Amino acid sequence: MKQIIKVADGLAWLLTILSAIPAILMTAFVVLASVMRYFWGSPFSFTEELVGLLFTAMVFSGLPACIYRERNISVTLLVDKYPPVVRHFAHIASMLLIISFLGWFGFLSLEYAVSMFELDGRTTGSRILLWPWVALMPLSCLFATLAAILRITRRNGQPDIAKGGAI
Repeated sequence: MKQIIKVADGLAWLLTILSAIPAILMTAFVVLASVMRYFWGSPFSFTEELVGLLFTAMVFSGLPACIYRERNISVTLLVDKYPPVVRHFAHIASMLLIISFLGWFGFLSLEYAVSMFELDGRTTGSRILLWPWVALMPLSCLFATLAAILRITRRNGQPDIAKGGAI
């Protein structure tokens, strides 16, 4: 189990770095589009579509790391007041809910990615190929599901590396 956690920690860091790359590129393209609009009257034709695709890539490449490290948004107003045993079961229930959503969304996005590939789907304006961007969604759902399963199994009294040893 320790080996799996080491690999998962390494993958979480890699996915965090990989999700920063689209964020940086997205920022650069927004600045570039603003400069082009100000000085030349119109931005490049591809910037708005590419920024949308980069945003999707940023979100879906960071999702598994976010779930693995429990950095996702959660409302714990009531759960924090529960006894530890009830909190543990509430955590398992929330991870199972996340897993079921990821399974459903992953299945639908896989169908969508396959259809984009078969139809050679492209963006309307600049004709950017869509299937590589869309294929990131089911892949992300798979990794996020594995991350949620690890979140459930790591609650067995083992220290959480991502939170500095807290359980």
